[in-house]
Amino acid sequence: MNRTSLGINPPKEWPEMLQKAFMDVAPKGLKYVSTMMCGTCSCEGSYKFAFAALARRKRGGAPPSQLDLDSCMSAQEPGTPHFAILSFEKGFHGRLLGALSTTRSSKLHKVDFPAFDWPGATPPQYKYPLDQNVEYNKE
Repeated sequence: MNRTSLGINPPKEWPEMLQKAFMDVAPKGLKYVSTMMCGTCSCEGSYKFAFAALARRKRGGAPPSQLDLDSCMSAQEPGTPHFAILSFEKGFHGRLLGALSTTRSSKLHKVDFPAFDWPGATPPQYKYPLDQNVEYNKE
């Protein structure tokens, strides 16, 4: 979710406003909403939420161990796991470093910046409108 332009301080009713705006139409089972400042931040936030959920699941729900906490400060396993995000060719996800690693739409956006070595794939191709070489019954 992108947060709306609020200026500096949101109104004190902001949590209730979010609850009403998002949770009333949320998919079944969704309990929380996190707003972000922009689309890139939304991508970055979703990447972090997904990685955190995967790490928590791999630990069986346990909090990070002391080894996890110590090793992450040197970008070593187990605290810095080798997780990746698959993105599609021609996709644009933003210009911050994590989102830029999944952006595959413009060489000029990516040149000169370090990136995560994450995989890319060709997206499925859909035919639309329907195949023009086929006669359809219009009744």
